Amino acid sequence: MRPYQVATAAAIVLIAAVAMFDSRAAFSPSAGTQPGDVGSRWVASVIVGYRALTTPQGIEGAFAGARSLFAVLKLAVPMLLYALLIGGIGFRTTDFTYRIVPQFGFYLATALYMGLFAWWLGRYKIWWVAAIAVVFPIVIFAVFEIGFRVSLPKSFLYNAGLLPF
Repeated sequence: MRPYQVATAAAIVLIAAVAMFDSRAAFSPSAGTQPGDVGSRWVASVIVGYRALTTPQGIEGAFAGARSLFAVLKLAVPMLLYALLIGGIGFRTTDFTYRIVPQFGFYLATALYMGLFAWWLGRYKIWWVAAIAVVFPIVIFAVFEIGFRVSLPKSFLYNAGLLPF
C-alpha cells in the first residue's frame, strides 16, 4: 500500500510544480498575491509523501474488494453524468449540431445531481430531496447571477423561456 501513497504524493507534487511553473515566486515561503502563486502551501505535498513513508500502514488496503470499488463508482459515475449533462451530449458536423441529450445547464444539472445524492446516498425523505433539489440551485443562482454577476451555463428550458436558469 505504501508505494501507491508515495506515488500519489509524488504525482501531486509534480502536478503542482507544473501548474506553478510560470509563477516566479511560487515556491516562496510567504503566501503570494499573484494568480497561480501559492506561497508555502506546496509543502503539504512533501509532508504527505514523508508521512506515507514513515507512518505504519494497516494490513488491509483501501480497495479490499468489489464493495470498495462499488463505493467509488457510486460517486464517480453520477459526477461524470453531471458534468456531461451541464453541456448536453451531442456532436457537430460542418452544417449542424446534433443533440442526443439537451443542454441541462449548471442549475438544472445541479438540481438533479443534488436530488440524486440526497435520495440515493443520503437516504433523505422525498420532501427533503425535493427541497434540496429546488432550493440549492436557486441559492446558487442568487449568489452567482445576482450577487457576483457571473453567468453560468443555462439549460434548454431557459432558451425556451420556461425557467430563469
